[in-house]
Amino acid sequence: MSRRNALLKCEESFELSDQYQASKNDGIEFKNTPQWKQAYQDIKAVLSTRENIPNKQERKALRQAKAKQSR
Repeated sequence: MSRRNALLKCEESFELSDQYQASKNDGIEFKNTPQWKQAYQDIKAVLSTRENIPNKQERKALRQAKAKQSR
């Protein structure tokens, strides 16, 4: 999930960023690059194979629905 979060923090494009020049970093900086698109597709493929774990709001809704049924 940290890889996904890092990719989502990337800026949309160099043109829309406040950078004066692209860094010489090998990392992914912008979402409009083929590297970003491929990395995000790879993450989506991995996550699609994993079981969904309900977040806090989903667990609360499940508990409330179960409590209503048992009444």
